[in-house]
Amino acid sequence: MGDSYAAGSQLVVQAKPSESAMLRRAVAALGQYAGEGFQPKGTRSARFLNGEEEEAMTVTLTHPAHSALNSWVQVSLGDFAADGVGTIFLTVHLDELSDTLTQEWAMAVALTSQLVAGLSPRLAHLTAWHLDGHGQVYPSTRLRPGSNLPGEFGPWTYVSGERITDQVRVRLSALPGYASQPLGNGWLVRAVENPGAEPTEQFRDALRELDTEPIIYRAARLAAA
Repeated sequence: MGDSYAAGSQLVVQAKPSESAMLRRAVAALGQYAGEGFQPKGTRSARFLNGEEEEAMTVTLTHPAHSALNSWVQVSLGDFAADGVGTIFLTVHLDELSDTLTQEWAMAVALTSQLVAGLSPRLAHLTAWHLDGHGQVYPSTRLRPGSNLPGEFGPWTYVSGERITDQVRVRLSALPGYASQPLGNGWLVRAVENPGAEPTEQFRDALRELDTEPIIYRAARLAAA
């Protein structure tokens, strides 16, 4: 049996009007992938999406292109504060014989971009991890006062444009990573093309100098325990 991985994203959002409504909205925002839509996996997910159950924490989906029993996409709620700000998680796991992380990453990149367009998050991190690994997966979501940038970037990091200045945009655009470009109303920094790659020292140096205090790069957690 080979190694097993997942790719996924954490998005900081404002729940309107409720967390359950936000979960349904997130599932709807996934739209289609490779020309086909997602279907609920299991009775509980189907009942929630059909409005037969009012509340859920997780919705599990399947896609026709990846029909193996242990292939799934999950959208789930994280913690939400009293002001309605909280997190939505997307997780992609594909049970394939080929290089599954490549396929999982491609799907997660496409779906996270659609979630950014549909949910307008304050921040989004996309990364990958070994299912048998240990340790923190996602970079920090805490935004620094002043720059409104997170203290950590990962392989794929989006920051809302509503909270960053033109000066910060210019500094972000100069980052020498795989890509640094507008996405929706904000800015996307892809440090690397795929989660197994390492960013250059030039990128790490530029990231440390991006704000008044150094910003750390948190790599994907791909090692087994």
